[in-house]
Amino acid sequence: MSHPGPRDSGLQPERTLLAWQRTVIVFVAVALLYLRDPFEDPAVGGGVDPLYRLAAVLAVVAAVGVLIAHLRRRWRATAHGLHDDATGNPPAPVARPWALVLLSAATAALALVVAAGALLG
Repeated sequence: MSHPGPRDSGLQPERTLLAWQRTVIVFVAVALLYLRDPFEDPAVGGGVDPLYRLAAVLAVVAAVGVLIAHLRRRWRATAHGLHDDATGNPPAPVARPWALVLLSAATAALALVVAAGALLG
């Protein structure tokens, strides 16, 4: 069995980081759209109290802040995603399980808040 050559130090780690950044940016954009509530008819009034919408958006922003801090810390700690300084091996995937759970939970929570607002408002 031949030993695989050195790991391709191409742009894959950077592409992964950029994909995560695009994901969190879109997530914040969706949350801000919810804050504006484009589906509410101002002539009719009603709808969800803006403070509830603001609380939901702040929760999303907090989750995104944690994800961005995690991504940036790992990016710097692994020499731009190329190797783990402690072991010298390729770093573990950026998407740790808790990060995926946090992103999924925040998405589900925002979806539930939007659905509840649509039903009640």
